[in-house]
Amino acid sequence: MEPIDRIEALEFLTGSMVAHIGVVTNGEPYVTPMSFVVDANRLLFRTKPGKRFEALAANPLVCIEVSNFDDKTGDWTSVIVRGRAKERTDDETTTRTIELLLEKYQSVVGTPLGHGGLQPMASFPHVVEVPIDEISGMTSGRGFSYRTRPGRL
Repeated sequence: MEPIDRIEALEFLTGSMVAHIGVVTNGEPYVTPMSFVVDANRLLFRTKPGKRFEALAANPLVCIEVSNFDDKTGDWTSVIVRGRAKERTDDETTTRTIELLLEKYQSVVGTPLGHGGLQPMASFPHVVEVPIDEISGMTSGRGFSYRTRPGRL
């Protein structure tokens, strides 16, 4: 395995479509997938009321992971962000988050003017920010042969 630097980790994070967020609820770990965007040095996402949001409110420490696995070569990359989540209620952050989410996921959700407009977005009323203070990444390795590549099963 090889570590990747902060710049490469941020690029990989920004280009990833799905992240997994780990929270602690009632003393137990709880991990869920989510859509997200990176804006400057922060990760933004929207969430519904429920177990994940309640966990964030009770304990804002989170671990967010994105990864990719190439089933043809066995190569993989994983990036982890650790931080303190904070609900943002200001109009500027809310608007920015929605704009960036619509831009990033336009190919899968269409335009906000088609298929019923922005109503689906209304069911995710909470905007959450996680400053990207701590980020790390690893790859399966570069320059190794197929049989000796670290991280192979």
